[in-house]
Amino acid sequence: MNRRSVLTVLTSALVFSAVVRAQGFYVESIHAGNDKAMDRFYFMPKMLKTVDRDGRISIFRLDKETFYNIDPAKKSYTGMTFAEMKGMMGKAKSKLGDVLEKRLEQLPPDQRKKMEERMGAMMNQSTSPNVTYQVQATGENKSISGYNCEKYIVKRNGKEFETIWATKQISGFESIKRDMADLTERLSSAIGTKGAINLWYKDIDGFPIQTESYGSVSVATKIERKTIPTSEFEVPAGYTKEKNKMEEALNSGKD
Repeated sequence: MNRRSVLTVLTSALVFSAVVRAQGFYVESIHAGNDKAMDRFYFMPKMLKTVDRDGRISIFRLDKETFYNIDPAKKSYTGMTFAEMKGMMGKAKSKLGDVLEKRLEQLPPDQRKKMEERMGAMMNQSTSPNVTYQVQATGENKSISGYNCEKYIVKRNGKEFETIWATKQISGFESIKRDMADLTERLSSAIGTKGAINLWYKDIDGFPIQTESYGSVSVATKIERKTIPTSEFEVPAGYTKEKNKMEEALNSGKD
């Protein structure tokens, strides 16, 4: 799983995590303008399953500290523990550093100095912990998917980047929010991100029904309380385990 897909999964999980306590919940979310582009979410304490619009499945098991990516079309899957992912990301950074160092050695001294300065600036920017979020309740209300929702504006470093419409009509979600915060911290640590990604969602008072970000709008259209069997959060029988492509590349000895 690449960094972008991890962040995508994390963002989606946190948006729709505010729904479980003792039992489980099933949530369907559509993307505005395309009713067929549906994402599905399954929640139980310490367990999360997402099925995206293309049928690809991701399972996160906090109780086993493991996550899986499942391809139903191929009847195959990849999986690793959070600790294994952290080790793999560390190895990838080390290998990338070795490759860049070899290429820098081939440059004339003046070009190498400029490149090193540029790379240093990029590295400091990408790992900076000085990213702040502010959540502003606007007091504006409207009905979405049959729920009375309040509008929240989320700012990153003072600039508006997301709008959330949340309802207080769905109760019993605090424990799962804590689970998702735990998951977020573990994965952001594993991929080497400074700080906890998207933990500002804890400042949203209620369950996010609609999310507007970067021109995309997602709406939870179905929220069903149900007990979901543990088997739903396991790799289906008969599926073949494949090597993670990044892990395979790292172990190949190729640059």
